[in-house]
Amino acid sequence: MKKRMEPLLFVNSWRFLMMGAFIHLWVLGDSQISSFILILLLLLMTCLRWRFALPVWFVLVDILICFFYFPYTDIAYYGFALPIFELALKGKGLFSLFLCAGVFFAQASSSFLFWFFFQAFFFGVFSFIFLKNQEMYRVDIDEQRKVRYELERIKIDLLEANQSVSHQAELMERYRIARELHDHLGHDLTGATLALQAYQYVQEPEEAKKILQEVKNRLERSTKSLRETVHNMTPMTRIGVESLESVVRNFQQKDIEFKRSGNMLLVPAHIWSLLESCVKETLTNVAKHSNATKVEVDLQVTESIVRLSIKDNGTAKKLSHTGSGLRSLQMRSRSMGGSLSISHENGFLVVCVIPLDKEMLNG
Repeated sequence: MKKRMEPLLFVNSWRFLMMGAFIHLWVLGDSQISSFILILLLLLMTCLRWRFALPVWFVLVDILICFFYFPYTDIAYYGFALPIFELALKGKGLFSLFLCAGVFFAQASSSFLFWFFFQAFFFGVFSFIFLKNQEMYRVDIDEQRKVRYELERIKIDLLEANQSVSHQAELMERYRIARELHDHLGHDLTGATLALQAYQYVQEPEEAKKILQEVKNRLERSTKSLRETVHNMTPMTRIGVESLESVVRNFQQKDIEFKRSGNMLLVPAHIWSLLESCVKETLTNVAKHSNATKVEVDLQVTESIVRLSIKDNGTAKKLSHTGSGLRSLQMRSRSMGGSLSISHENGFLVVCVIPLDKEMLNG
């Protein structure tokens, strides 16, 4: 709002400065009452423009007032500077040039009146260009702000969609496991239970032997079905904290100490993806730019946050700028509501903190 008022303050200052010039001409002239009334009318128009945004055709009122007072005072000729300025201010500079032709019919000093009109035209055009450029600048700033808001909203939507997909995938896997256990393992266990109950009332040894064999077969099938279900549930690729341990174990350039604490099952899949990228990118930077001999990787999980810190004992000179990989990780961390900070004091240190969604955990 302050920037918007600055050009309007300049415009109004010029308007009232002209009114001061008219009063000065009135004092130096004949000081007639008609001249004073003309100045009051022009001052009224100036105050209206100061208070309200009048349309461009309103300059006709100024022109008519000045025409009416032509026979009575020479100040009426100078009064044309106001409509000249207003027309130029509204981008109607060509129309204001026609008013400048009045200098050739004026009874006052033509040379002074010409420069008086010229400065009004010049300041009007200057104010028009200034206001137009400021409006374009404001529109551009609004567009950039809108684009930033849209990007932030898209990031939030993507994060929520990622969390929703992860949660839905977990629920679907639970449903698949429950259905498989019910259809296969549950069926055989129920049959074995019923066979054992029937075994209590069987009198013939042969029949009892058959029942025991049936129970044995059902238990064997149940064990085999349970083993296959667990085997199918085990992922072929490492996920979660195992993926971080795999990255640390395969990094041979430095001596790495990996520590972890907390319940790793609280961390959703999309956060593990970020943590793995942080470990890979940081260890790569340590191998390229640090003279460290040891790296400490500490993963802490609480009920509310996940904190990953990676620190080395290097003494190499710090880089003048952050690499694109770490900047990308910082943006990803912010999109998840967390942060990723970098420090070069006493070695290279990267700390990533991501909050946990309690609704996802309770679900």
